[in-house]
Amino acid sequence: MIYKKRSEPLSLLGLQSLINRLDRNNKNFNSFEEDLRKRKAGFGGEMNFDKHINEFRPSYPHGFLHDVCLKHNGIYFQMDSILIMPAGIVLFEIKNLGGKITVKANPTQFIQDNNGVRKVLQSPIIELERKKIFLDGWLKERGVVIPIIGMIGLAYTNELYIEEETATEIAFTHELPIKLFNNPIEKELVSKNQIRKIAIEMKNEHQEYNPFPLTKTMQIAPEEIIRGVICPSCNRNGMKWNLRKWQCTQCSYSATDCHLPLLDDWFYLIDNKINNRQFRAFSQIEDRSIAKRLLKKSHLTMMGQRSSSFYIK
Repeated sequence: MIYKKRSEPLSLLGLQSLINRLDRNNKNFNSFEEDLRKRKAGFGGEMNFDKHINEFRPSYPHGFLHDVCLKHNGIYFQMDSILIMPAGIVLFEIKNLGGKITVKANPTQFIQDNNGVRKVLQSPIIELERKKIFLDGWLKERGVVIPIIGMIGLAYTNELYIEEETATEIAFTHELPIKLFNNPIEKELVSKNQIRKIAIEMKNEHQEYNPFPLTKTMQIAPEEIIRGVICPSCNRNGMKWNLRKWQCTQCSYSATDCHLPLLDDWFYLIDNKINNRQFRAFSQIEDRSIAKRLLKKSHLTMMGQRSSSFYIK
């Protein structure tokens, strides 16, 4: 049973908004764009894992959780996927790596050779061991003592060369369901009800990483963020509100709700609240009454009264 599904990371959504509204001449634009590319690739790899692991449907009770971030001793630790079984817990670390991957055991190294360019990567085995330690501590705080093993899933088929076998299983994601099926449950340490209880507590204790607003976390001047409503049809900026709808001056597309992505961009990039004046400036609407009406219909929560009122998600 899946207790927590995977959703698109907030950091990815925020970076996409930033790329859409940042001048390409900004000195950091290329690095932001590369960061977005890597995050998209990483999320794509995780979705690929989810597709394959969905084939694993054993007869015994179990619980899956995807993309879980917990806190232990004041430290947050994020886990790509978790499988809770009667005999123990499996932590999955999913990697989307291109080229030839060489794994060395002493010391533990992952070396990527991509078209002749060699790069030593941070070892996912070490990442996994760190997370296992924190999860073990988190479980013991709740009176749960259960074995935890780690598995590394490579999202796409690479040329893989393992010089020495490691204690951690490394496999392509399409192989993981078979490997799990081939490891039968020999001893039941937790019951169906206990699996459910652990999974629900993990889900309830999950803390989504919120990097917003990005102008603060990434030290970008708010003045560098481009204003205006972006046309969902041609991606041009500068839609105008006319005759109770937004109209694109470039492709003539029109709709009533084109300001909703703009509000998302505001919350991702600028601030966690917005007032009428700020909305008018960001959307380039001059009429205060129109702005008030649009804000009220935008599924936001109004706080305060009269001139001091503002809106939050």
